[in-house]
Amino acid sequence: MLKKQLLLSVQRFVWILLFAHLSFLIGNTPLDDETCEDCHDDISLDLSVHEDLSCGDCHTLVMGTGIEHGEEGGEQFRDVCDDCSECHEDSREEWEESVHGVSLYAPDSEKEAAHCWKCHGGHNILPSDDEDSKTYPLNLAETCGECHAKPELVEKYNIPNLHPVELFSKSFHAIELAKGNTEAATCNDCHKYHDIQKGTDPTSSIGHSNIAETCGECHTDIYQEYKSSVHWEALARGERESPACVDCHGEHEIVGSSHKDSPLTKRASAEKTCSRCHTNEKLIAKYGLSEGKVSSYQDSYHGLAVLKGDTSAATCFDCHNAHAILSSDMVQSSIHPTQLKDTCEKCHPNSSDGFAQSYTHKSVMIAERPAEYYVKIIYYFLIGITIGGMLIHNGIIFVGHIVGKYRREQKHDYIQRYTKSQVNQHFILIISFFTLVITGFALKYQDQSWVILLGKIGMTEAVRALTHRIAAVLMILLSIWHMGELLLTKAGNQFIVSFFPNKNDFVSLFKNIRYYLFKGSEKPEFSRFDYAEKVEYWALIWGTIVMVSTGIILWFPIFFGQFSPPWLIKVSEALHYYEAWLATLAILIWHFFFVLYHPKEYPMALTWIHGKMSIDEYKEKHADDYKSIMNEIDNYKKGDLKLSDCSFQAAEYIRRHKISSKD
Repeated sequence: MLKKQLLLSVQRFVWILLFAHLSFLIGNTPLDDETCEDCHDDISLDLSVHEDLSCGDCHTLVMGTGIEHGEEGGEQFRDVCDDCSECHEDSREEWEESVHGVSLYAPDSEKEAAHCWKCHGGHNILPSDDEDSKTYPLNLAETCGECHAKPELVEKYNIPNLHPVELFSKSFHAIELAKGNTEAATCNDCHKYHDIQKGTDPTSSIGHSNIAETCGECHTDIYQEYKSSVHWEALARGERESPACVDCHGEHEIVGSSHKDSPLTKRASAEKTCSRCHTNEKLIAKYGLSEGKVSSYQDSYHGLAVLKGDTSAATCFDCHNAHAILSSDMVQSSIHPTQLKDTCEKCHPNSSDGFAQSYTHKSVMIAERPAEYYVKIIYYFLIGITIGGMLIHNGIIFVGHIVGKYRREQKHDYIQRYTKSQVNQHFILIISFFTLVITGFALKYQDQSWVILLGKIGMTEAVRALTHRIAAVLMILLSIWHMGELLLTKAGNQFIVSFFPNKNDFVSLFKNIRYYLFKGSEKPEFSRFDYAEKVEYWALIWGTIVMVSTGIILWFPIFFGQFSPPWLIKVSEALHYYEAWLATLAILIWHFFFVLYHPKEYPMALTWIHGKMSIDEYKEKHADDYKSIMNEIDNYKKGDLKLSDCSFQAAEYIRRHKISSKD
């Protein structure tokens, strides 16, 4: 029995082997075109470079190593590229070592990586000089863009260049291609054909040390000029910081130097392109470059004119050349002492050696420009003494005018406009507001000279932050004090009611503008607070609410971040910053006009110091309210009005003058 079962197993095994062998023979039968056309009658090679080939030349086997019916994947792509290598072995070997080939052969093969027919097409492969070919110069950017213009692929594979096809379309090269100039550079002129490597690869045609040679394939003369420069010498030594073509001209969006967006316009070269390296402190220290070259140029006539938009004034490459930039120690250099006259004569005919030597943009230091250095030092001293003396002299006169005005006002009868509490609140508001402004903007504008000066006298970031927060707490306490007075005192009630806007404010505004435009003869009569004061007061209330609320959020971002939406903190930061600007400008332009440099107030309205306003001034500025106060006083004298029912101004006047009532 056992023997019979063993024999049966052997027979089954032989049949399996025979069946497998027959399947292999049948499955590996070469294809013929007629068989393929039974299903693929819409595919033709008649217009392709492969019109003399049959299907089986590329799709070698039906179920073998060629395209397998109903399957897709990296293996399929690689195997078809193997089929292409039957005729294109050299191209296959180059592609295999490229970034595309390596990606496709990686263990976690990415089927999006470019393979043969991605770039050349499948059954419709045409010669590269055919206008309909995917690799025709005018079509190549679009072909590459099938992958490199897809945001999802750029993000997925962390490709560093964003929108290369879009940028290239704006370039000088693309414009020339569109004109029909097929000699203009396109993708494969810089990146090569099959052997495309990452820019970090030392063999890459777009590697930093190789890009000049790549550009030089078209720009031969310029390449030779560049190879004589100090930039090339440094690059040849392996100094990565030394600029190559793309550092100055850009990569894909290369435009002519006259184009408004070019990094090589006169202004851009002086302000950004050249200064990017020549103001870099690390590069200056590393290569022993002279400091202050860019700033001293920008302070010169040439620099000031160029930055103002003058296209005829000299910029960096007018004197140093564009590509053949040589050390000033080299006799051939355009800035060598023996060549300076000729260089200047390009713009200044008949220049003398003295004129040529007079211009320099070395920094004003004793070692480089001693005469100018001593002139600068002398004038710093002279300006300090002269202007300082003038400020002291005029300050004495200014203060004298204020004191004189104060003494004159003390001799006149007055209306008590504000309570002592309100005057004190205003003092605290001044201190807290300007402390907040100075310490707030000091954080934002750290490079400004006034901020640097504050730092030198002890305002470190820790001191600034603490001072800002103390001033903020002071303003919050002041707001609470003010609200308490408004709600709990009679004078405070009258104060806030007087600030409520009404229809007469709009009428007064219209009349006032007409009066000062000499269109009306009648000057408006204002109540206790005119429309300008009301606008300012409510703006203060609004600004305080915004600054306090956003300031608290910025003070405790971790706490608020636990339950607030993610945008709250950044929005609070923006609100805090722009409201600070709005408040500061409003104070300087609106409030200071009415209390400092208004023609009738100069040198200063003194009401903020003592809360008083002379009778004559009150009659002129607040005629409507003055009439109301005098009417209250008359009614009090007659006994028709109690002192407790009088307004704050009338009651103060009655007490001070000890006016008696018939009641």
